[in-house]
Amino acid sequence: MGESFVTGRDAHRILEIVHDATADNDDEVFYSSVLRGIAELVPGDVSFQLADIAQHRNEGLCLVDGRAGPLTPGEDDDFAFWSAYFAPGGCSYDAIRPGLPDYSVVVRRSDRFGDREYLRFAMGRVMRGWGVRHELLAAMQPFGALDRRLLLFRSDGRDFTDREVEIIRLIRPHVGELHLRRVRELAGEPHLTARQWEVLRLVSLGASNHQIGRRLGVSEATVRKHLENVFLRIGAASRTEAIRKVSGFL
Repeated sequence: MGESFVTGRDAHRILEIVHDATADNDDEVFYSSVLRGIAELVPGDVSFQLADIAQHRNEGLCLVDGRAGPLTPGEDDDFAFWSAYFAPGGCSYDAIRPGLPDYSVVVRRSDRFGDREYLRFAMGRVMRGWGVRHELLAAMQPFGALDRRLLLFRSDGRDFTDREVEIIRLIRPHVGELHLRRVRELAGEPHLTARQWEVLRLVSLGASNHQIGRRLGVSEATVRKHLENVFLRIGAASRTEAIRKVSGFL
């Protein structure tokens, strides 16, 4: 479908999007800044969706016309969607097969069905009713009972290009990891670096700065700097207070 070359600038921007992930508010189940960054690279409406398939319930975060908000389908839309979801051509356009699921799938709707063919399916008619003309789906490993997907939509214009598919393929695993990070944040876990967590775990075992430095192969000054940064980030005034604040996550 053309434009298959992902540039170094694209890859650099993906890393920036992942590194700078932030939420607009404390209630977001995902990071709105990431959806905006994805829409910058691959224009369209973007949703990060969590689906409880057994309970026929969807939640998530969507970016429509540049504005982020919770995914809140109406009752009529919800009924139509779930009725179509289990029908032929519904879930993942049958690209993810029951019994042997491949959660690394990144697929355009047009890779599976043409426009006229898709309208023969209930999901195709639902999508048309919602004004969706082109769709790109990126699956990821479920989170417990929740199915996780990144979905991109266009109501007009051209279909997603090969280059745009490859961009989503590159960012897909990062989206899954960022969601797990967001879950921990919502549970109250502070966002610390892997090395800062290593230092705190050793502090919790009673190790001194000298012992921690020897264990990690760094100087005592570096250990002190890590602890200073941790104290600032979690609002602690001492080693004891820091361990108390993070004890549930060590």
